Amino acid sequence: MKNQAFKGLYWPLILTTLFLVEAGVLNQASASSGIMFKKQLLWFSLGWIILFGLALSDYQKILSEKIILAFYIVVAGLLLFLAFHHHQRWLKLKFFSLQPSEFAKLALIFISASILHKYDKLNLDLKTFGWLTFFACPLILLVAVGDLDQGLILSSIYISFVLVAGVPKRLLIFGAALAIALGIIVGPHLWNLLKPYQRARVEAFINPEAFALSRGYQVIQALIAVGSGGIKGLGFKEGLSSRLNYLPEKHTDLAFAVWAEEWGFIGASLVVIAFGILVCQVLKIATQVRDSFGKYLCYGIGIMFFLEALINIGGIIHILPIASVPLPFLSYGGSSILVNMAALGIVLSASRKRYSFR
Repeated sequence: MKNQAFKGLYWPLILTTLFLVEAGVLNQASASSGIMFKKQLLWFSLGWIILFGLALSDYQKILSEKIILAFYIVVAGLLLFLAFHHHQRWLKLKFFSLQPSEFAKLALIFISASILHKYDKLNLDLKTFGWLTFFACPLILLVAVGDLDQGLILSSIYISFVLVAGVPKRLLIFGAALAIALGIIVGPHLWNLLKPYQRARVEAFINPEAFALSRGYQVIQALIAVGSGGIKGLGFKEGLSSRLNYLPEKHTDLAFAVWAEEWGFIGASLVVIAFGILVCQVLKIATQVRDSFGKYLCYGIGIMFFLEALINIGGIIHILPIASVPLPFLSYGGSSILVNMAALGIVLSASRKRYSFR
């Protein structure tokens, strides 16, 4: 029975994940200090246990309505607690810290998939839209209070679920018109609503050279690191920007810049391709899963990985403003690893039952 369970796993997705995890281990061995690297290895080890534990389980039993609601309430409660403590992002425990905003993405995906499964229809009706919005708004607002970047990811996941559910053309046109109208009304005042560090990011994106020694420093150093890698890279632990500490947050937000400098265009391209393959594999499984709950879970998880990779890598190569969004597997962070590995475990569980309705 155990052999049959392992044979039912979708091995191409596991191998893609293995490549990205190995890249993450190499990257953190270069970018992190000894203690941080050891912690990262522990998180990866725990992540693999969670991945295979969920993959070999029945996602329909694990993610019952009661469990999903309980998980949602716990995550929302932690976010509310942090919001009243000077908008902190991390819950500091005795031996480690957790970032509830990472778990909020899973909470939103789980509860949105559950709602769409319960009210599964050809097109999104007002009742289903209302429930999606009712559960999405608290998470988005609570996360955005302390971390606008993660709040934008949650908003994008919510919008993606609305679109996947099948928005009628009239509602889509109305929504687009309303968004344009709000943009015209709020747009002129939006700049004043941004916090100083958020304005700095926009200014640094538009003209980083003008703020080379302040707000544009991060952007410029990331571009220098990527460019200095050339075709083949400078070699493992040989990146000057990383070794001489020119790269701020090199183990987290700018982890891809460290990778590109050491492994060059070839190595950077392999990681980008791997993320593309991973997202396509998850979405392929979504199209094959007959159970609507599993289908929506896979769609949400695929969208999550796409957004995280796009925002992080896009900021480093300067096609988007740099954001405090970790790159899955390559950036340091226990919460990110646990969430990403758990998400892929759910996808693998769904893939084992993709030709079954129950």
